[in-house]
Amino acid sequence: MKEHLLKFSLVLLAGCAGPGDRLPDIQPGHVEMNGNTPCITYAVKAGDRLSFVEIANHSGAVDSFRKSVREERVYPQLGQCLPTLGYHFESGNKYVAYYSVDNAGNERERIIEVNFLMP
Repeated sequence: MKEHLLKFSLVLLAGCAGPGDRLPDIQPGHVEMNGNTPCITYAVKAGDRLSFVEIANHSGAVDSFRKSVREERVYPQLGQCLPTLGYHFESGNKYVAYYSVDNAGNERERIIEVNFLMP
């Protein structure tokens, strides 16, 4: 009996992947340097809208940046840099940035992820 209860509990906790899976789709972005500013791009789809931005410094400093952009309605354009919303990048530091992208034509949220080192 305990064995069946344990198996049942594991199935309930783990869930199953498939069409009902609501985990975000994590996609890689691309970074090019424009002087001292990173230009972050990704494969934009028509109707994409930014909803959240998180930028973190992974070089030992504890500064990170999080901003919800739902009120501002930021629509990425193909070939244009994603906004860094005034975040100050420092030379020699390693960064990770996450952009949450919503699209009315897609049920799953997409997360655009980039890792880069400032020269």
